[in-house]
Formats: sequence, structure tokens, C-alpha cells
Amino acid sequence: MRTALKNKQKLKYALYHERQEIYQTDAEGNIVYTDVDGERVPVLEGYSDHFYDAPVDFIGNIMPVGSESYARGNVSIYRAYGIDISAYDALILMNRGELPITESSFIWEWNEPKRRITDDYFINDSDHEVISDEETDGVQPSAGNMEVWDETTADWIVKRVASTQNITLYLLSRMNSNNGQT
Repeated sequence: MRTALKNKQKLKYALYHERQEIYQTDAEGNIVYTDVDGERVPVLEGYSDHFYDAPVDFIGNIMPVGSESYARGNVSIYRAYGIDISAYDALILMNRGELPITESSFIWEWNEPKRRITDDYFINDSDHEVISDEETDGVQPSAGNMEVWDETTADWIVKRVASTQNITLYLLSRMNSNNGQT
């Protein structure tokens, strides 16, 4: 099943990025180092909350799940993927391997991706448990105020990814930022 090029539109996606290490800094903002077995190693303070990579352009077709044609198509999708799509708001069908999109990726359809400055991100220990505010009062992450992609500007979040031999199905849920678009 391929979608006609005339039905595709310009979209953007952003991939979930791994947690970033936060290093201890001195009063001047320089990373603090220690010697471990004769090697100079930065002192790890913890891990940041999640971030997203820069949005990437692609061409695709977002199809509402509630449309009449996909109400009938739900049966064939269930046969191919074993998934009831009625719990999702929309879907994208792409050729397998065409996009690196994963679950938790964001999609922009109507809104433009924007960046925001944050200084209130969480610091996590090596087990990814959030360290309480009392414990982080003295922490000065090397990143300081960070500029990150603002996920509240995304129109969709990818909730599920399923593939057959030739096609990948991306199931989407609406984000609050799409201002009533369908």
C-alpha cells in the first residue's frame, strides 16, 4: 500500500534523544575533573531529563483514524499488524525503513517547532531516579540554562510503531497544541 505523492504534505519529526550527562562545575562554570587510574575524568553529577533532537523535514500523509475510509481500513490494518487503531487519533503509513521515527517521537503538521530556554530540568542519578530539590541546591550543571525543543509546539506524538515486510505504520495521538486542527 503506497500513498499518492499528491496526498502527502510537508511534516517534521523530532526523535527522542538519550538523557545527557550533567557534570559538576566550579564557581566559574568550568567542569570539575578527577584522576581515575591516571586518567583525567569529569565528575558526573547526574543525568538530565529527556531531550529531543532537532526537527527533520519529511513528506508524509497523516490520516485521521475516525474517517470513514479508515473505519473500513481498520479491519485490514488489524489483519496486517494485529492492532486495533481505534484507540489512536491518526496514523502515517510509510515504506519500511524510510524514516527513523520511533515511539515517543514528535510530529509537527500545523505548528512550527520552537525552542525554549529551560533552567528547571531535573537531575537524575545513574539509576535515572530524580534527585530531590534539596539535594540539587548546590548543583551547577555545566549546561546552565539550556535551549531545548519545545514539545508543547508539536501537533502529534508517536504512540506506536509497527512494521510489515514493506510498510511501517506510525500510530499518533494528538497533542494539546494543535488548536483544534483535524
